[in-house]
Order: sequence, then C-alpha cells, then structure tokens
Amino acid sequence: METLARLTCERALRTLGTVPRMPPVSSEPLCPQCKSRAPIVYRGVMAYCTACGAPRIPLAAKSTNLAGKASIIGGGLTRVFGWIVLSGGVALGLALLGILQAIFPAGFAGWAVGLPIVFFSAIFGTLLLRSGRTLEGAGVAAQRETHASAIFSLAERNGNTLTAAQVAAAIGVSQPRADELLTELAKQQPDYVMLEVDDAGAVYYRVSARGLSRIQSFDQRLRVSQTEAESAEHSDEPRREAVRSRS
Repeated sequence: METLARLTCERALRTLGTVPRMPPVSSEPLCPQCKSRAPIVYRGVMAYCTACGAPRIPLAAKSTNLAGKASIIGGGLTRVFGWIVLSGGVALGLALLGILQAIFPAGFAGWAVGLPIVFFSAIFGTLLLRSGRTLEGAGVAAQRETHASAIFSLAERNGNTLTAAQVAAAIGVSQPRADELLTELAKQQPDYVMLEVDDAGAVYYRVSARGLSRIQSFDQRLRVSQTEAESAEHSDEPRREAVRSRS
C-alpha cells in the first residue's frame, strides 16, 4: 500500500512538472531548524524563530519586537524637538520684537532682532517636524514589513492557514494586534491573504507568498493527477494478475 501511495504521488508530480516553491520572503539568514528566512522574536533575552519556534542566535535576523522601534522613537523625539524650536523660537522672537520696539519706538531694533528669530525658528522647526514624520514613517514601514515576513513564513510552515492567535503567539504581539495585521494584509494583498470563516463560525486566514490562486490551482491539479494515477494503477492490476497466473 505504501508503494502504491509513493508511486501515485510520484506520477502526480511528474504530470504536474516542477512543484512551485515559495520565494524567500526576506533576505534574513536561514533558520538552522526549519530552513526558512523568518525573522526572530525575543522572549526575554532569548531569541526564537517566528516560523518554527526553534531557538535562534540573538541579533541573527530582524526581530518582530524591535524592528523599526529606533526609527519610531527617534522620529517622535525629533517631532517633539521640532515643536519646541518652532513654538519657543517664534514666541521668543515676538517677545523681543515687542520689548525692543517698546524701548525704542522710533527705531527698528525690535524688527531687526525679533523678525530673524521668528523666521529661522519657523524654518528649522518645520524641517525638524518633517524629518521626524519621515523617520517615524520609515520605522512603521520597517515594522510592518518584518511582521508581514514573519506571517508569510509562519503560514508556509502551517499549511497556508493561520489564526490571529497563532500569529500573536509567534511574533510577540497581542491577539487584537495580530488580527489587525492580518486584516490589513488581506485588504492590501488580496491575492496573497484571504479572510475565511469555517462551518463553526471561526475566523481564519489563508496566506501564501506564492499567491492563493496558484496554490488553489496547484492543489486542484494535484488531486486530479493523483486520481488519474490511481486509476491507471488499478487498471494495470488485472494485467499483473494475469502475468502472475501465467508464471
């Protein structure tokens, strides 16, 4: 029976040609255990593979806990400093302008001192705000990319189906946040992530970096080819029986 199953599978795969493989979802080093390029997740000081859960060397790959955090924090601090420069500089310039003009009402001392301070404070403050926003956006994008890479790698290990609870446990986020990430991927990449509901009403996601249509097409062709191979195997059985009876 095992030989029949093996021959059936071999015939099916020969009929299909080359089996489609998922391209690497990131440029991270391979996990020694599952051979996937999945990011790592830190639990305490220990690092683990987000795809298979095996221990990894710390700093060996991007982390779902830390990816983009430095840029997000740096961007936030830069924006705070920008608001300080903008509001403080403008307030200081206007105050000096008013004071000096009150002391020297016939002159231009207030305008000569206060106006440049207001002008340059507005310029530097605006530049700091824009830089902080850009830096923070880059951090959010890096975090989103790392989370997506971990989700696709986990799905490949899990038969292309995932729940929010599985993603939350794998990448170290809360279950509502994991559901938010999956829903966002389903909206942005419907060809690769799809929300589905089983007969019991439970929500799960079909996820594949190769494309869901390709996976479904391959599964359908595989089933057809296996059926044809099994039919061919059974049709050869009477001939084999006849050969054995003659011998």
